[in-house]
Amino acid sequence: MDLTVNNVRYSYGSKEVVKGVSFGADRGEVVGILGQNGCGKTTLLRCINGSNKPTSGNVVLDGEDTSEMSKKAIARKMAFVTQTNNVTFPFTVFETVMMGRYAHQTFVSEESDHDVDIVTQAMADAGILDFRDRRINELSGGERRRVFIAQALAQEPEILLLDEPTLHLDINHQFDLLELVRRLSREKNILILIVTHDIILASRYCDKIVFMEKGEIRDIGETELVATAENYRRIFKIITEISQDPRFGLDVKLVERDHGE
Repeated sequence: MDLTVNNVRYSYGSKEVVKGVSFGADRGEVVGILGQNGCGKTTLLRCINGSNKPTSGNVVLDGEDTSEMSKKAIARKMAFVTQTNNVTFPFTVFETVMMGRYAHQTFVSEESDHDVDIVTQAMADAGILDFRDRRINELSGGERRRVFIAQALAQEPEILLLDEPTLHLDINHQFDLLELVRRLSREKNILILIVTHDIILASRYCDKIVFMEKGEIRDIGETELVATAENYRRIFKIITEISQDPRFGLDVKLVERDHGE
């Protein structure tokens, strides 16, 4: 496994929000971490990338415990795109994506021709090369989200962590973004972990799904095996109809809320 999460626990004060989570994943996969708001998904992601130090357990990246790695060493292997990216200065798209090269530069070094090549390729991969000179604060929400994915790609990561990447995007941008994510996982051989509560998009674009509830894993496995009406009813309290579609795999239709007995 390229990434192994071993019995990770994390607490905010006396409240334990991640409770002994374990799973593994490989490069070239898109893995969805699904669950309702407050189930510990984002906290788990922050434990994986080193922002949160687990209360117990550990995260192993390519055989190395991340607790023994520097933040810069982790950043050379793993990139994290958060739910919101507050822009306080009107940098250009190129300048914003170039910030992703920090893990490969020294404090006093200037951007090299190699850095420029990597950034240019990252923008091309994310489909934003045409507006490299535009100001980041002039872009739409969907365009801006692609910029920060390009910034993450400029780190040349083996693992890309995305926290609610389709949040606040219209439906067309949601599909476009996840098409991009799946293509990048295949073409760049990147492991991509997506935290989301969007069961329709996760069922279509994720190779594997980790279902979380109250800080624990309730089910995990290949999407076609675990994305079941039973799991969606149990985890999300909704009734669904699931069918196979030859174009994109699983097709999930929301029927109604589960009102219980």
